[in-house]
Amino acid sequence: MGRFAAWPLMTALRRALLLSLPLVLVGTFALFLNALASFPFAAALPPDMVGTVRAVCTATVGGTFGLVALVAVIGFPYSFATLTATGRDRYPVNPASASMVVLSCFFIMVAPDTLERWKEALSSTRGLPAALVVAVSASWLFLFLARRPRFRLRLNGFGADPLVGDLLSVLPAAVTTIVVFAIVRQVQVELGGPDLTTALTAMITAPFVGATPSPLLAAVFEFMGQVIWFLGGHGANMMGPALEQIVASAGEAGSNAGGPPHVITWNFFSVYAGLGGSGSTLCLIIALLFADREPSARRLAWLSLLPALINVNEPLVFGLPLILNPIYAVPFILTPVVLTLLGYFATVIGFVPVADHAISWTMPPLLSGYLATGSLAGTVAQLAALTVGTFLYLPFVRIAARLRLAANAKAMQALRKASESDEAVLGNRLIDLPGTAGRFAGALAGDLNDALGSPNQLYLHYQPQVCIEERRVFGVEALLRWDHQIYGLIPPSVTVALAEDMGVIDQLGELVLRLACRQRAAWGGFVPNDLIVSVNVSPHQLRKADFDRTVLKILAEEGLQPDLLELEITESTSLTPAVQALGALLRLRSAGVRIALDDFGMGHTSLHYLRELPLDTLKIDRSLTFTSQGDLNEHVIRSIVALSRTLGLRAVVEGIEQPEQLPRFIDLGCGRFQGYLFSRPLGSGPCLDYIRANAGNAA
Repeated sequence: MGRFAAWPLMTALRRALLLSLPLVLVGTFALFLNALASFPFAAALPPDMVGTVRAVCTATVGGTFGLVALVAVIGFPYSFATLTATGRDRYPVNPASASMVVLSCFFIMVAPDTLERWKEALSSTRGLPAALVVAVSASWLFLFLARRPRFRLRLNGFGADPLVGDLLSVLPAAVTTIVVFAIVRQVQVELGGPDLTTALTAMITAPFVGATPSPLLAAVFEFMGQVIWFLGGHGANMMGPALEQIVASAGEAGSNAGGPPHVITWNFFSVYAGLGGSGSTLCLIIALLFADREPSARRLAWLSLLPALINVNEPLVFGLPLILNPIYAVPFILTPVVLTLLGYFATVIGFVPVADHAISWTMPPLLSGYLATGSLAGTVAQLAALTVGTFLYLPFVRIAARLRLAANAKAMQALRKASESDEAVLGNRLIDLPGTAGRFAGALAGDLNDALGSPNQLYLHYQPQVCIEERRVFGVEALLRWDHQIYGLIPPSVTVALAEDMGVIDQLGELVLRLACRQRAAWGGFVPNDLIVSVNVSPHQLRKADFDRTVLKILAEEGLQPDLLELEITESTSLTPAVQALGALLRLRSAGVRIALDDFGMGHTSLHYLRELPLDTLKIDRSLTFTSQGDLNEHVIRSIVALSRTLGLRAVVEGIEQPEQLPRFIDLGCGRFQGYLFSRPLGSGPCLDYIRANAGNAA
């Protein structure tokens, strides 16, 4: 199902229908306003105002719903040409030329001869099936021909505008495609056949011609419409002619029996099954708000609520999505069928009157039940249908949420791997990743932006740094934490990479620096006076012209002495432009701020940084901590310790986790350590307790 949904033809079909979404929304609201103008309260308004509103709404409906088929004819070939193009195409096709050719083929095939027929051919009901058939077939034929040398003109340097060459080069393919459809249309005329719109209308209505109205007929109609929706078509519009046939048959049955109108009326399906539009999507929205805690899903549900109240389901159908989504296939198709049968039998047994009062399909649920039946029982029946539909969707919403969490966990692993990679990246590191990982990164990016504006979502933990010789904690490293309300702790590397992708790394870095300085100032006399707080600084921050001024400003605002702050620069990243970064560090160093070089020892720039930067501390790369007696890493560490003593620098060994590591590094001359063997990163309170418990005692 997933591969079928990703097929370029299906993707182009979805996009073609999605392009009409603004028209559908605007047209629906216009229909709704036009319907409100017929309510009794409108009589209190000036007649001219009501007439003007009606005229504006009518014009809007004609200019929106009346062009849906045209949008599909233009949008499908453009999307299909774009999706099927590859960088290896020897004969690329301009998508605009595909739209132009297909539009011509559509007009040839529908061939309206009156204004009313034109309106019908371009409308969202009768015109859409023909539009989709022509769009798919003509697009395929044109692109098939245009990507073959026999149907191309070879033009070299033709014209100043490249579009001229693009259009003329595919002229043979365009002419051939148009002629083929013209011949097909002429054969159709010679044989006395109807135009394509009429033919497709007859094909759709054929199963329902002469059929006796019954619960089974109603269920089959709703089932077929939902299947069309699920496959990417506009079920309500494409089944419109069939609804006309069913209502006509029901009316004839009622007249012949000499009794009241039949259960199935124009409003029947929209009142009982179309709660929120085809698919009973208002039930799904309630289920999402009740059972899905993911912010993106809830935002989509709230966004879809207003359109759903006037029975427009497209935001949820395309946004969740519901089209070709195997998780929601069963409830999306069957829930409206179940609600149709409930409405049918509720009417048959006399619980509600027949829904034969003329109302617009845009009337909100609960109100439409009352208006269509003329009874509060209609509202009660709709409320019961909403409840049943919500319970039918609930288990599938929970299944989808669990599967999404599992997929997100896998995507998080991919994000962590990408964020920790040292490979050069073009563009965004995480957001541009393909597939689920990239979409997940995009969702997290939006949440991170919200978190930066909130005072409590981002916070710091502190990992103690221990001096064995002095038997005390001499410093702490401030480490960023983001506890996402849905996904839990986000790896810091992912948070930083997302901030870089979004261009807010400076804002994030300043927040971390401010929180660290504020906490160290708050500890005050409760910790040793020379306890240092270390903060990691990104290369992007260092490239800012006012970086040193920003640091000193934060120190002054938080009331912290500069010599209690240490800025950690990652050795594995490039400090460019070097002159600007070096100048900022020199000015900070002269003000008293300490500078540490992180991950020292394995990178090719280690000695260059050691020579150029005003350093106070070397933090030995954790990859060197995996040593054995006499191996190369041991010799490297011994050399780094000796070099640091010669230069008057502190050497701190990171990543000490196993008890057997400690005596080996002490023998190598190391005296300052940081790692899980001593303490994991701690919140401010537990970290203060650890510092005070290890202020001059054995660590």
